[in-house]
Amino acid sequence: MPFRVDERASRAPLPLRLRQALSLVLPLLLPFLAVLAAINAGHAGTRALQMLVLALPGLFWLWWPMRTAGRRRLQGWLCLVMGLAFVLDGAVRAFLLSTYDALPDSAMVLSAVANTTRAESQEFASMYWRDMLEWSLFALLCAGVLAWGMRLWWRKPPRLPEPRGWRIALAVPVLALILGSLVSSPWRRHHPALFWPHWVQAIGDLHHQWGELEGQRQRLLAAARRLAPTLAEDSPDTLVLVISESLNRNNMSSYGYARPTSPKLFARQRELGERMEVFRHAWSVNATTVPALRNFFYFGTPETKERGHLLALARAAGYRTWWITNQDDLAIEQEHARLANTVEALNRKPGRGAEALDEHVLPVLRSALADPAPRKLIVIHMLGLHPNYASRHPASVQPFLDAADGVDARLRHDGRPAWLRAKRNEYDSALRYHDQTVAATLDLSRHAPGRQTWVYLSDHGQEVGHTIDRAGHSPSTPDGYRIPLMVWSSYQDTAPGSALSLPVRGDWLAYSLTNLLGIEWKGDLPGQDVFDPRYRWQPPRLPVRIDFNS
Repeated sequence: MPFRVDERASRAPLPLRLRQALSLVLPLLLPFLAVLAAINAGHAGTRALQMLVLALPGLFWLWWPMRTAGRRRLQGWLCLVMGLAFVLDGAVRAFLLSTYDALPDSAMVLSAVANTTRAESQEFASMYWRDMLEWSLFALLCAGVLAWGMRLWWRKPPRLPEPRGWRIALAVPVLALILGSLVSSPWRRHHPALFWPHWVQAIGDLHHQWGELEGQRQRLLAAARRLAPTLAEDSPDTLVLVISESLNRNNMSSYGYARPTSPKLFARQRELGERMEVFRHAWSVNATTVPALRNFFYFGTPETKERGHLLALARAAGYRTWWITNQDDLAIEQEHARLANTVEALNRKPGRGAEALDEHVLPVLRSALADPAPRKLIVIHMLGLHPNYASRHPASVQPFLDAADGVDARLRHDGRPAWLRAKRNEYDSALRYHDQTVAATLDLSRHAPGRQTWVYLSDHGQEVGHTIDRAGHSPSTPDGYRIPLMVWSSYQDTAPGSALSLPVRGDWLAYSLTNLLGIEWKGDLPGQDVFDPRYRWQPPRLPVRIDFNS
């Protein structure tokens, strides 16, 4: 159908001619701008250009006239659906980038989604509702602009111009580029119509893998026996390993924080003196739980598992092992907890609800310490400071509610918004409650008979307005990796005072644990054991620049 300019329109006043020109352009320009905005929000650099090329077929199809109303209706709906797919894809990716600095197909996001429950999803929404609202409004805005353009397109469809030479010269390379992007797998796999179904399948595959971990556990136990672990004469009767969650040591008064958030542990430091060793510069190498624990228990080699698993090695050496958890976590239970002789899962309600307070681990720890086994390794996995912070402590324990102190003044000086200052108060209140529970685990260990060792650390840190306007897991700031590390022994000095100022890596700590357990084995690496004089620090590769001596 030839394209002709109305001669009357050419002589009409400018506003009329402008309206007619807009009527030709807007039906195509508005969908293009909506999709472009979404792509730009969720992608960067060359990937954004690739996504724009993948989106062009739907935009170009709007130029093609259909002879019947039914075909044209189908054309319009298909183009609208394709445009909405790019809008939603961009909004979801932008949300993940702004909140976690992560892509949807990253291991962190895949494991988190595969490992979540309905109740946990509700807590996530209560924590990040501002970001979710922001990007939901963005998606609605883009969808509205897209729908507006499609409505104009339906009311007055554009007519295809005559195929003149310059138009053909322009169209051929564009069409070649589009076809090339659809043929190329590295490009094509990012198309929303292909990416998200594959993403859902990957989540299902993770569930399937976790369900088949029983065979892997048996292989790990067999591998541990082949490493021929033996116990030294000075090995402890019991080692209690307390693993917290999402705890940033810079929020602990034990590490110099201005608020009294850990008075019980600080009192134990003064009472026990050099017996209680506080490492000043401990770091996780991951900012989320699943990969952090995987690195820790697999001696920093989770991909190859060539050095086995800490729990399997302890069992092969002669320790009876316990896993006492206050987390309802399928991935951690299947991959780590089930390697223990005894598993005590206290949080039987799906999700991480307010009823699952960490103090519930204390009676179970007391019972495990009383067990007559000659050698015991007791792992306690707490909920700690996992968001939502207000759910991590009793409602009656809010010592920093509406606090007007030096910490609040500093946050105000840094321009932190009111909601983030409130989150810091919730976080510090949860830490104050957490402190008394952790100190109680130390007291129970101290008063148990025999040679006792106690180790306390966190899986990863937490950003609560320290560097940026964020509260939660943070792979893009140092506070996402900053953790505490404390060690107490009833019968030996485990490390010289100079070692306490050395930087420590979370993925190497299993070597230090085997040292504390008195295990001698074939796979030991003294250079990665902070308690060994041969220890040599090597900084890990992280996505953020960190001063490991801070």
